[in-house]
Amino acid sequence: MMKNKQDRDVFKKTRLSNIQETLVILFGEIRGRHYFGKAEAILENELKNVDDRGSKAIGRHLRTSILPGYACYRALVECGVYWEVAYAVVEEEISAAALRMGTISELLRSLPFAYPLFKLLIKPALKRGYPKEGWTIKWRECSGKRIYFHITSCLYCEELLKRDALELCPAFCHSDHVAYDPLAPRILFRRKWTLAAGNEICDFCFKNGKTANKKIKNSEVKGYRLM
Repeated sequence: MMKNKQDRDVFKKTRLSNIQETLVILFGEIRGRHYFGKAEAILENELKNVDDRGSKAIGRHLRTSILPGYACYRALVECGVYWEVAYAVVEEEISAAALRMGTISELLRSLPFAYPLFKLLIKPALKRGYPKEGWTIKWRECSGKRIYFHITSCLYCEELLKRDALELCPAFCHSDHVAYDPLAPRILFRRKWTLAAGNEICDFCFKNGKTANKKIKNSEVKGYRLM
């Protein structure tokens, strides 16, 4: 039995899989379903012309994250919703999806060897999940004290800029904190700059919690001696 178009949910296998329910809760049954239908139409059109740059990883980012987020945002704005509200809706959905990664981070945090394991895995994980076709990554340090690298070009910024929606990019940047902040206190995620905010780089810093805490304790001891 063939499904009607109305029965298909192009968001189902994306990071915004619950967006229809969210829109109905926020805007009511009639408007919520109308907004969702608009978002579906935009996403379906975008998916017809996906340029994955010859990379499965790029295609996955586009189909499950960038384009669904953009489609929802654009639909809401075109329907007269203030862009700040549309932004908040997408950010909340993306953050909810990132919580799954946050759960993994919490499990990793429970391990006494969390930092050495993270240090061992991060380079191959970045190479596989964030390939050079979409990101330019410049390594600065990968030591026992910290893991530090800069990103000077980003698929998310480029694709949203193409669609005149760069203002949406920080919603995706925020999800990094949702995913990595739970690594504390074993691993401390820090970031000062993002491309989405107009800076020349995105900086990613993961500090070894043991050495960072030891440094703080030593400073406290020195301060006590000076008193």
